Parts: sequence; C-alpha cells; structure tokens
Amino acid sequence: MRKFKKNTIQEKTNICTETPIDLTVNGKDIVTFMCTPQDLKELAVGHLYIKGIIKKIEEINYVAACEEMETINVDVKNEISESKYSLKELLASSCGNAIDKEKLKSIEEIHSKIKINLSRLRFLASKMFTETVVYKKTGGVHCASIASPKELLYLKEDVGRHNAVDKIIGQGVMEKIDFSNSIIFTSGRISSDMVLKVAKTGFPIIVSRSIPSDLALKIAKEASITVVGRISRSEPIIYTYSDRIIEDQ
Repeated sequence: MRKFKKNTIQEKTNICTETPIDLTVNGKDIVTFMCTPQDLKELAVGHLYIKGIIKKIEEINYVAACEEMETINVDVKNEISESKYSLKELLASSCGNAIDKEKLKSIEEIHSKIKINLSRLRFLASKMFTETVVYKKTGGVHCASIASPKELLYLKEDVGRHNAVDKIIGQGVMEKIDFSNSIIFTSGRISSDMVLKVAKTGFPIIVSRSIPSDLALKIAKEASITVVGRISRSEPIIYTYSDRIIEDQ
C-alpha cells in the first residue's frame, strides 16, 4: 500500500495573491476587481480605456492606487455615463465583463499592414513566458504582453487572465503605444469577451498558448483580427487572417 506524506502543504511563497480592489472614478464606486495587487494604475487605465470612459491618457487628471487600502482612485475629465455603469460591478479574477449584445453589432474592422514571421512570433511568446516572475514562483497566474514585430515591449501578470490583459493595455495607453502596429499575447483562453477587448483596443493580432472559442473566432473575423493559438507547440494554429503571419520556409 502506498504511503502518503503528511503535512505536504506548500510554503506560502507558492501561493498566488488575490485581493479585492475597489475602483472609484470621479468619486463614484465603479467596480471591484478580484486581482493580484500589482500594477493597479495600469489595471484601472486599461479597464477605463476598454470601457470607453477614456480614449487617451490625457483624459485622466490623476490616478492613485493604494494596495494597503485596497483602492484605486481616478479622476477623469469626462462625465461618466450611467449606461456605462448602472450598478457597481464585481469582477472575479476568472471572468471578464458580461458581453453586451449591442457591442457585437458595432464591431469595427481593424486595418493594419503588420506582418511577422511565425518563428519570430514563437520567439516572442517564449520570451514572455521566460520573463515571468510570479508565474515562475507560483505557477498559478496568467500573463499578457505587448510586442512590436521586433521585440517584447511590456509584460504584466495577474491571477486573472482578463486582469492581465487590462493591465497590459493600460500600460500601452500610458506609454502611447500604437496598438494597430502591435501584437498582444496572453497565456489564457481566447474567449469572446477577450477578443472584444482586443477589437476595442485595435490590436490586429492576438496570440495565446491556449485556444479560442467559436464566438471569439466569429468576432475576430468581423473585426479582421488574426488569432493564433497553441503558440508554444511546434506547429501553432493560425485561425483567422493568416496573411499577417509569414510562414517559415
């Protein structure tokens, strides 16, 4: 009979952190993120950009994050439409925003002349996973990154895949990155709401080590987004708009 060791609970260093963080905009409680409490300013900026509250970083007067108080306070120049936030939201780390059917009807096509070799795409994805910090330490978080066709630009990590994407988009907004000439990488599944984030932001290419859903591919086709899955495998899958990916000879 096999004997099992007792007291096999791992050290605390191998546990990923998940904390409720309240986002307040212009004095109004907007949302509570269940997230890893790092890069909170980027998380707020990315969320507001994707929601359409801001279109550029200059529309924010200030953003202040306090991990100890579990809050992010933002003051924006524009009035917040009640239709954007009718009730305070709670965003679990495993979920994104609920999909508004109207958003599916108003998807704009992304125009980009970006092209990249498949081998280069695989290299950039590998570099993202190599440079993760929290993932290597715990094995329990997601990561997302922005890259140009030449190099990996920024990397963010979070217990939630949507939070990681919001953080990296927020970083891009703060750094005034040209999303139309960039690539977004994610470690998580490419769901419909994930593609909607990408469509709203204007990335022409999204890459993951996982796979997309059927609705995600439908949205990607309408928005002219190139979707690449299973990037860590020897033969990644190019689902849509393969003309942007140059096959290796």
